[in-house]
Amino acid sequence: MFNGNETHLSSSHNQTNVSTSENATRVEYFNITSRNDIEFHDDLKVWLPFDIVSIVLATCSISVCVLVIIFAFKKNGKAFFKWKRAQRFVVITSVCDLLFYGVQFIFNIDTQISGLVPSPVTCSIYGFFLLEFAYAQSNLSIIAAATACYYILKQAEIDLGKYDWKMFSFMFVYPAILLGTASFNGGMAYNGV
Repeated sequence: MFNGNETHLSSSHNQTNVSTSENATRVEYFNITSRNDIEFHDDLKVWLPFDIVSIVLATCSISVCVLVIIFAFKKNGKAFFKWKRAQRFVVITSVCDLLFYGVQFIFNIDTQISGLVPSPVTCSIYGFFLLEFAYAQSNLSIIAAATACYYILKQAEIDLGKYDWKMFSFMFVYPAILLGTASFNGGMAYNGV
């Protein structure tokens, strides 16, 4: 039980209000308001559970995506744009996953090896690519749903153009424009990662 006469606390143990510190640990990272150029203390550098889980999941996802792409090309041959549309959607989804988890894996390894909290510019770059590939896959899901709906209703496929350039532009170009605009206006610093 607490003794009513002991009301003072030592300020040296209070690490939640750190604004800038040369010896900030990974645990203190979430309580820091100014995160630039903060180094992790070498003795206290640990791999937290979410870092390990993130690296393991990214590695597993990358492995599965590579296997899907390899098996799809072995089964269907090399003429990609002559495949059935559903098979192409599976491969393109795997490529988007591969790129997304590749960036996430690189980010986690980068922060662990360097031991530094990334700068706002670095976070903007990682955030840009993470969101670009996530939005691309989301847009591909919209395209697949619209194609399936159109096929059910009209018993015909939607012609997206030679080599599906309209689909790729919808998937990648407009999210890149939006995210690039947000990055140049300072909206992607620590928010994107």
